[in-house]
Amino acid sequence: MKNNTKSNEIKKIKAQIAWCKGYTTKIAKLLDEPDKPLDSETAQIRLEQTEANLKKYNDLALELAILTEKDSFEDFEEEDEHEERTIIVISRLRKLTSTVSKTTTSSSSSETTVDTTGVTSYHGGIRLPEIDIPAYDGKDYTKYVAFIELFDAIIDSSDKLKPVQKLFYLKKYLKGESLALIEGLPLTSESYGKARELIKLRYDNKFLVITNHIQAIIDSTPIAKGTASNLRELVSNTRQHLGALKALGQPIEQWDLIVLTIILKKVDQFSCRAYHQERDSDKMPNLEDFLSFVERRASSFEESQQSEDCDLWTKKFEFPGNKMLRGAGSKGMRQSFLKQQR
Repeated sequence: MKNNTKSNEIKKIKAQIAWCKGYTTKIAKLLDEPDKPLDSETAQIRLEQTEANLKKYNDLALELAILTEKDSFEDFEEEDEHEERTIIVISRLRKLTSTVSKTTTSSSSSETTVDTTGVTSYHGGIRLPEIDIPAYDGKDYTKYVAFIELFDAIIDSSDKLKPVQKLFYLKKYLKGESLALIEGLPLTSESYGKARELIKLRYDNKFLVITNHIQAIIDSTPIAKGTASNLRELVSNTRQHLGALKALGQPIEQWDLIVLTIILKKVDQFSCRAYHQERDSDKMPNLEDFLSFVERRASSFEESQQSEDCDLWTKKFEFPGNKMLRGAGSKGMRQSFLKQQR
Protein backbone atom coordinates (compact mmCIF):
# COMPACT_ATOMS: atom_id res chain seq x y z
CA MET A 1 0.00 0.00 0.00
CA LYS A 2 2.82 2.39 0.93
CA ASN A 3 4.62 1.68 -2.37
CA ASN A 4 1.44 2.38 -4.34
CA THR A 5 1.01 5.70 -2.57
CA LYS A 6 4.60 6.69 -3.31
CA SER A 7 4.22 5.63 -6.95
CA ASN A 8 1.07 7.72 -7.35
CA GLU A 9 2.78 10.72 -5.79
CA ILE A 10 5.70 10.40 -8.22
CA LYS A 11 3.31 10.21 -11.17
CA LYS A 12 1.49 13.29 -9.97
CA ILE A 13 4.71 15.31 -9.59
CA LYS A 14 5.98 14.18 -13.00
CA ALA A 15 2.72 15.32 -14.59
CA GLN A 16 3.07 18.75 -12.95
CA ILE A 17 6.69 19.00 -14.09
CA ALA A 18 5.63 18.14 -17.65
CA TRP A 19 3.06 20.95 -17.49
CA CYS A 20 5.72 23.44 -16.32
CA LYS A 21 7.99 22.44 -19.21
CA GLY A 22 5.11 22.75 -21.65
CA TYR A 23 4.34 26.24 -20.41
CA THR A 24 7.92 27.40 -21.03
CA THR A 25 7.79 25.90 -24.52
CA LYS A 26 4.55 27.77 -25.22
CA ILE A 27 6.00 31.13 -24.14
CA ALA A 28 9.15 30.52 -26.20
CA LYS A 29 6.98 29.93 -29.28
CA LEU A 30 5.03 33.13 -28.61
CA LEU A 31 8.27 35.08 -28.50
CA ASP A 32 9.37 33.55 -31.81
CA GLU A 33 6.22 34.50 -33.72
CA PRO A 34 7.16 37.51 -35.91
CA ASP A 35 3.57 38.08 -37.08
CA LYS A 36 2.19 38.38 -33.53
CA PRO A 37 4.74 40.21 -31.40
CA LEU A 38 3.92 40.54 -27.70
CA ASP A 39 3.12 44.06 -26.56
CA SER A 40 4.93 45.30 -23.48
CA GLU A 41 1.90 44.98 -21.18
CA THR A 42 1.24 41.35 -22.15
CA ALA A 43 4.94 40.61 -21.83
CA GLN A 44 4.87 41.96 -18.27
CA ILE A 45 2.11 39.52 -17.31
CA ARG A 46 3.85 36.63 -19.08
CA LEU A 47 7.07 37.50 -17.26
CA GLU A 48 5.40 37.24 -13.85
CA GLN A 49 3.79 33.94 -14.79
CA THR A 50 7.03 32.48 -16.17
CA GLU A 51 9.01 33.45 -13.07
CA ALA A 52 6.35 31.82 -10.87
CA ASN A 53 6.39 28.78 -13.14
CA LEU A 54 10.17 28.40 -12.77
CA LYS A 55 9.92 28.52 -8.98
CA LYS A 56 7.19 25.90 -9.03
CA TYR A 57 9.28 23.72 -11.36
CA ASN A 58 12.32 23.89 -9.06
CA ASP A 59 10.21 22.97 -6.02
CA LEU A 60 8.69 20.01 -7.87
CA ALA A 61 12.08 18.84 -9.16
CA LEU A 62 13.50 18.86 -5.62
CA GLU A 63 10.49 16.96 -4.29
CA LEU A 64 10.83 14.38 -7.06
CA ALA A 65 14.56 13.98 -6.39
CA ILE A 66 13.83 13.20 -2.74
CA LEU A 67 11.14 10.65 -3.60
CA THR A 68 13.26 8.90 -6.27
CA GLU A 69 16.51 9.24 -4.29
CA LYS A 70 18.49 10.98 -7.04
CA ASP A 71 21.96 11.92 -5.95
CA SER A 72 24.35 11.85 -8.92
CA PHE A 73 25.31 14.80 -11.13
CA GLU A 74 23.90 13.09 -14.23
CA ASP A 75 20.51 12.77 -12.60
CA PHE A 76 20.08 16.55 -12.63
CA GLU A 77 21.26 17.30 -16.19
CA GLU A 78 17.68 17.38 -17.53
CA GLU A 79 16.57 19.80 -14.82
CA ASP A 80 19.54 22.09 -15.49
CA GLU A 81 18.76 22.13 -19.20
CA HIS A 82 15.14 23.16 -18.62
CA GLU A 83 16.16 25.80 -16.08
CA GLU A 84 18.60 27.35 -18.59
CA ARG A 85 15.89 27.40 -21.27
CA THR A 86 13.44 29.10 -18.90
CA ILE A 87 16.00 31.70 -17.82
CA ILE A 88 16.55 32.61 -21.49
CA VAL A 89 12.78 33.07 -21.91
CA ILE A 90 12.64 35.26 -18.78
CA SER A 91 15.54 37.36 -20.08
CA ARG A 92 13.76 37.95 -23.40
CA LEU A 93 10.54 38.91 -21.62
CA ARG A 94 12.40 41.36 -19.41
CA LYS A 95 13.80 43.11 -22.44
CA LEU A 96 10.28 43.57 -23.76
CA THR A 97 9.10 45.02 -20.44
CA SER A 98 12.09 47.26 -19.80
CA THR A 99 10.05 50.37 -20.60
CA VAL A 100 7.02 49.34 -18.57
CA SER A 101 6.44 50.80 -15.13
CA LYS A 102 6.52 47.92 -12.62
CA THR A 103 3.10 48.63 -11.14
CA THR A 104 3.14 45.35 -9.23
CA THR A 105 6.45 45.86 -7.46
CA SER A 106 6.99 49.61 -7.17
CA SER A 107 6.91 50.98 -3.64
CA SER A 108 7.88 54.53 -4.46
CA SER A 109 4.90 55.53 -6.59
CA SER A 110 2.63 58.25 -5.26
CA GLU A 111 -0.36 56.54 -6.90
CA THR A 112 -2.14 53.28 -6.18
CA THR A 113 -0.09 50.13 -6.83
CA VAL A 114 -1.17 46.52 -6.99
CA ASP A 115 0.62 43.45 -5.65
CA THR A 116 -0.16 39.75 -5.49
CA THR A 117 -1.96 39.88 -2.17
CA GLY A 118 -3.98 43.06 -2.36
CA VAL A 119 -3.83 46.75 -3.15
CA THR A 120 -1.62 49.16 -1.29
CA SER A 121 -2.10 52.90 -1.64
CA TYR A 122 0.63 55.49 -1.51
CA HIS A 123 -0.06 59.18 -1.22
CA GLY A 124 2.61 61.79 -0.87
CA GLY A 125 5.15 59.11 0.09
CA ILE A 126 2.96 57.82 2.94
CA ARG A 127 2.02 54.14 2.83
CA LEU A 128 -1.69 53.71 3.46
CA PRO A 129 -3.24 50.50 4.82
CA GLU A 130 -3.42 47.56 2.43
CA ILE A 131 -6.82 46.85 0.87
CA ASP A 132 -7.69 43.24 0.12
CA ILE A 133 -10.32 42.42 -2.50
CA PRO A 134 -12.16 39.28 -1.37
CA ALA A 135 -12.37 36.71 -4.16
CA TYR A 136 -15.84 36.20 -5.64
CA ASP A 137 -16.93 32.65 -6.49
CA GLY A 138 -20.34 33.44 -7.95
CA LYS A 139 -22.29 31.36 -5.43
CA ASP A 140 -23.83 34.24 -3.49
CA TYR A 141 -25.47 36.93 -5.63
CA THR A 142 -25.75 39.22 -2.62
CA LYS A 143 -21.95 39.61 -2.57
CA TYR A 144 -21.57 40.52 -6.25
CA VAL A 145 -22.33 44.25 -6.00
CA ALA A 146 -19.86 44.77 -3.15
CA PHE A 147 -17.18 42.81 -5.05
CA ILE A 148 -17.54 44.58 -8.38
CA GLU A 149 -17.74 48.06 -6.82
CA LEU A 150 -14.56 47.46 -4.85
CA PHE A 151 -12.82 46.03 -7.93
CA ASP A 152 -13.90 49.02 -10.04
CA ALA A 153 -12.76 51.51 -7.41
CA ILE A 154 -9.30 49.98 -7.02
CA ILE A 155 -8.46 48.24 -10.30
CA ASP A 156 -10.78 49.33 -13.11
CA SER A 157 -10.54 53.05 -12.35
CA SER A 158 -6.72 53.03 -12.21
CA ASP A 159 -5.17 54.87 -15.17
CA LYS A 160 -1.82 53.27 -14.34
CA LEU A 161 -3.02 49.79 -15.30
CA LYS A 162 -3.47 48.68 -18.91
CA PRO A 163 -6.55 46.61 -19.89
CA VAL A 164 -4.49 43.40 -20.07
CA GLN A 165 -3.27 43.97 -16.53
CA LYS A 166 -6.81 44.67 -15.33
CA LEU A 167 -7.86 41.36 -16.92
CA PHE A 168 -5.04 39.61 -15.06
CA TYR A 169 -6.31 40.95 -11.74
CA LEU A 170 -9.94 40.24 -12.60
CA LYS A 171 -9.00 36.59 -13.10
CA LYS A 172 -6.99 36.69 -9.89
CA TYR A 173 -9.97 37.87 -7.81
CA LEU A 174 -12.48 35.45 -9.32
CA LYS A 175 -12.70 31.76 -8.52
CA GLY A 176 -14.90 28.76 -9.11
CA GLU A 177 -17.97 29.34 -11.24
CA SER A 178 -17.29 33.03 -11.90
CA LEU A 179 -13.70 32.38 -13.01
CA ALA A 180 -14.87 29.62 -15.35
CA LEU A 181 -16.88 32.23 -17.30
CA ILE A 182 -13.76 34.10 -18.47
CA GLU A 183 -10.94 31.61 -17.93
CA GLY A 184 -10.84 30.68 -21.62
CA LEU A 185 -10.32 34.26 -22.81
CA PRO A 186 -6.77 35.01 -24.03
CA LEU A 187 -4.71 37.35 -21.86
CA THR A 188 -4.90 40.39 -24.15
CA SER A 189 -6.14 43.95 -23.82
CA GLU A 190 -9.09 43.23 -26.10
CA SER A 191 -10.34 40.47 -23.81
CA TYR A 192 -10.88 42.72 -20.79
CA GLY A 193 -14.04 44.38 -22.14
CA LYS A 194 -15.43 41.00 -23.17
CA ALA A 195 -14.71 39.58 -19.71
CA ARG A 196 -16.57 42.43 -18.04
CA GLU A 197 -19.55 41.88 -20.32
CA LEU A 198 -19.70 38.17 -19.48
CA ILE A 199 -19.47 38.82 -15.73
CA LYS A 200 -22.12 41.55 -15.87
CA LEU A 201 -24.47 39.43 -17.98
CA ARG A 202 -24.21 36.56 -15.51
CA TYR A 203 -24.29 38.32 -12.13
CA ASP A 204 -25.64 41.83 -12.61
CA ASN A 205 -29.20 40.50 -12.30
CA LYS A 206 -31.20 42.81 -10.06
CA PHE A 207 -34.06 40.34 -9.59
CA LEU A 208 -31.75 37.54 -8.46
CA VAL A 209 -29.82 39.87 -6.14
CA ILE A 210 -33.05 41.06 -4.49
CA THR A 211 -34.49 37.56 -4.09
CA ASN A 212 -31.20 36.32 -2.61
CA HIS A 213 -31.25 39.08 0.03
CA ILE A 214 -34.86 38.21 0.91
CA GLN A 215 -34.02 34.50 1.05
CA ALA A 216 -31.08 35.23 3.35
CA ILE A 217 -33.48 36.84 5.85
CA ILE A 218 -35.88 33.91 5.61
CA ASP A 219 -33.04 31.39 6.04
CA SER A 220 -31.51 33.09 9.08
CA THR A 221 -30.41 30.45 11.59
CA PRO A 222 -32.95 30.07 14.44
CA ILE A 223 -31.58 30.79 17.91
CA ALA A 224 -31.96 27.88 20.31
CA LYS A 225 -30.40 29.67 23.28
CA GLY A 226 -30.42 33.45 23.51
CA THR A 227 -26.92 34.83 24.05
CA ALA A 228 -25.48 38.28 23.47
CA SER A 229 -23.50 37.15 20.42
CA ASN A 230 -26.39 35.20 18.84
CA LEU A 231 -28.85 38.05 19.26
CA ARG A 232 -26.43 40.67 17.94
CA GLU A 233 -25.65 38.52 14.90
CA LEU A 234 -29.34 38.17 14.08
CA VAL A 235 -29.86 41.93 14.28
CA SER A 236 -26.73 42.64 12.24
CA ASN A 237 -27.67 40.24 9.43
CA THR A 238 -31.23 41.55 9.29
CA ARG A 239 -30.13 45.18 9.09
CA GLN A 240 -27.47 44.33 6.50
CA HIS A 241 -29.85 42.62 4.08
CA LEU A 242 -32.60 45.20 4.56
CA GLY A 243 -30.09 47.99 3.92
CA ALA A 244 -29.02 46.30 0.69
CA LEU A 245 -32.65 45.88 -0.38
CA LYS A 246 -33.34 49.55 0.29
CA ALA A 247 -30.31 50.52 -1.81
CA LEU A 248 -31.77 48.38 -4.59
CA GLY A 249 -34.94 50.47 -4.50
CA GLN A 250 -37.19 48.08 -2.57
CA PRO A 251 -39.93 49.56 -0.32
CA ILE A 252 -38.73 47.87 2.87
CA GLU A 253 -40.62 50.44 5.01
CA GLN A 254 -43.80 48.65 3.94
CA TRP A 255 -42.53 45.20 4.93
CA ASP A 256 -42.35 45.70 8.70
CA LEU A 257 -44.92 43.13 9.78
CA ILE A 258 -43.76 40.58 7.20
CA VAL A 259 -40.10 40.77 8.27
CA LEU A 260 -41.05 41.02 11.96
CA THR A 261 -43.08 37.81 11.69
CA ILE A 262 -40.10 36.04 10.12
CA ILE A 263 -37.54 37.29 12.66
CA LEU A 264 -39.78 36.57 15.67
CA LYS A 265 -39.62 32.91 14.69
CA LYS A 266 -35.82 33.07 14.71
CA VAL A 267 -35.27 34.28 18.28
CA ASP A 268 -35.35 31.95 21.27
CA GLN A 269 -38.68 31.47 23.07
CA PHE A 270 -37.61 33.45 26.15
CA SER A 271 -36.62 36.50 24.10
CA CYS A 272 -39.84 36.26 22.12
CA ARG A 273 -41.89 36.09 25.33
CA ALA A 274 -39.99 38.99 26.89
CA TYR A 275 -40.65 41.13 23.81
CA HIS A 276 -44.39 40.54 23.91
CA GLN A 277 -44.46 41.31 27.64
CA GLU A 278 -42.58 44.58 27.19
CA ARG A 279 -44.19 46.02 24.06
CA ASP A 280 -47.23 48.31 24.17
CA SER A 281 -50.14 46.06 23.18
CA ASP A 282 -52.24 49.10 22.24
CA LYS A 283 -49.88 49.92 19.35
CA MET A 284 -49.07 48.00 16.22
CA PRO A 285 -45.53 46.55 16.58
CA ASN A 286 -42.83 47.56 14.12
CA LEU A 287 -39.55 46.00 13.12
CA GLU A 288 -37.23 48.76 14.36
CA ASP A 289 -38.68 48.62 17.86
CA PHE A 290 -38.18 44.86 17.92
CA LEU A 291 -34.56 45.05 16.70
CA SER A 292 -33.85 47.73 19.32
CA PHE A 293 -35.35 45.46 21.98
CA VAL A 294 -33.10 42.58 20.88
CA GLU A 295 -30.03 44.83 21.05
CA ARG A 296 -30.97 45.95 24.57
CA ARG A 297 -31.48 42.36 25.61
CA ALA A 298 -28.04 41.42 24.26
CA SER A 299 -26.50 44.29 26.22
CA SER A 300 -28.28 43.19 29.41
CA PHE A 301 -26.90 39.66 28.94
CA GLU A 302 -23.38 41.06 28.71
CA GLU A 303 -23.81 43.28 31.76
CA SER A 304 -25.34 40.50 33.87
CA GLN A 305 -22.52 38.14 32.88
CA GLN A 306 -19.95 40.67 34.05
CA SER A 307 -21.80 41.00 37.37
CA GLU A 308 -21.92 37.23 37.80
CA ASP A 309 -18.20 36.99 37.11
CA CYS A 310 -17.49 39.66 39.71
CA ASP A 311 -19.69 37.94 42.33
CA LEU A 312 -18.05 34.62 41.58
CA TRP A 313 -14.61 36.08 42.17
CA THR A 314 -15.72 37.77 45.39
CA LYS A 315 -17.24 34.58 46.82
CA LYS A 316 -14.11 32.64 45.89
CA PHE A 317 -11.99 34.77 48.20
CA GLU A 318 -14.57 35.63 50.87
CA PHE A 319 -13.34 33.78 53.97
CA PRO A 320 -12.32 34.89 57.45
CA GLY A 321 -9.04 36.74 57.59
CA ASN A 322 -8.93 37.58 53.91
CA LYS A 323 -8.16 41.27 53.51
CA MET A 324 -7.69 41.39 49.74
CA LEU A 325 -11.38 41.81 48.92
CA ARG A 326 -12.49 44.71 46.68
CA GLY A 327 -9.16 46.49 46.96
CA ALA A 328 -7.56 48.29 44.04
CA GLY A 329 -4.54 46.01 44.36
CA SER A 330 -6.71 42.94 43.77
CA LYS A 331 -7.79 43.99 40.28
CA GLY A 332 -5.10 41.97 38.55
CA MET A 333 -5.86 38.89 40.62
CA ARG A 334 -9.58 39.22 39.89
CA GLN A 335 -9.00 39.40 36.13
CA SER A 336 -6.67 36.39 36.28
CA PHE A 337 -9.21 34.39 38.22
CA LEU A 338 -12.07 35.20 35.83
CA LYS A 339 -9.99 34.08 32.87
CA GLN A 340 -9.38 30.74 34.55
CA GLN A 341 -13.10 30.28 35.25
CA ARG A 342 -13.91 30.84 31.60
